[in-house]
Amino acid sequence: MFKSIQDAIRFKAFLTANGLQDSFTERQSQYIYSFQYLLIKKEQYIHAILQFIQDVKRNEWVDKVLREKYKYDNEDERIEIISILNQMFSGERVELISLVGQMDEEEFIQEAVIDLLDYKGAVLFESFMRFRLKKYFDHVREYLNIAIDEYKMEQDYQMFVNMLRDYLKKRSTKQNVVHVLLDKPILFFNEKLNEMGKDEIKDIMDRRLLSNHPVYVDSSVIAPLLSMAPIKIFLYTDEEDQPLIRTLKNIFEERLSILPTTHLNTLIKAFTDT
Repeated sequence: MFKSIQDAIRFKAFLTANGLQDSFTERQSQYIYSFQYLLIKKEQYIHAILQFIQDVKRNEWVDKVLREKYKYDNEDERIEIISILNQMFSGERVELISLVGQMDEEEFIQEAVIDLLDYKGAVLFESFMRFRLKKYFDHVREYLNIAIDEYKMEQDYQMFVNMLRDYLKKRSTKQNVVHVLLDKPILFFNEKLNEMGKDEIKDIMDRRLLSNHPVYVDSSVIAPLLSMAPIKIFLYTDEEDQPLIRTLKNIFEERLSILPTTHLNTLIKAFTDT
């Protein structure tokens, strides 16, 4: 039984998608579904109800918790958090899942759904969700807490990037072109491909970057490049998927070009030969 006609209509859509004919009746403002073909199509019913809970009721429950418990009144913020949560459930955010542990979502729901279908009497779907799926939603809440933390970190990161972009716009250019070899050790070269020594970089460095933001600003690459404020940066690396490069792309945007390390060797040789 459903109290909401909206839930009844959405539930009907999942039944139809699984080849099941509906048999809804309305009684005293409740919408009742009778399982006509349960004996021969039980697996299809299980699958349809599983999908309905995963695709509709989970996000609906999470949205309500975000509004009522966590006081996220802004819809866009809730959508962002739910998106992170859904990425976790789809297995895309392995690094976040590892913080709370893998959950077999279907196993949690399926056991409760089978019990629901085996019950001979009438069941209010809201009561089924509240009581029979309590353990499942407890685990969803654990995932949600991680998703909220990740959202906050992403917001802090974006604020940090925007702050450094603003800094870069106001900073006068100290080097027109800079070449950076992202290796061990990290090496800087000027536009004539002469290596820049530590003292030269130290003289250019704006110390306020490190004193005001010691946790966020990388002192080996980001701070020197921000201090130089070059018009163009050529970054040489064979590992483009590093988190540092993602940050460099976000800060320097079109100023940054990424090339393989062999390209730098070719350039240096060409300059030396000339």
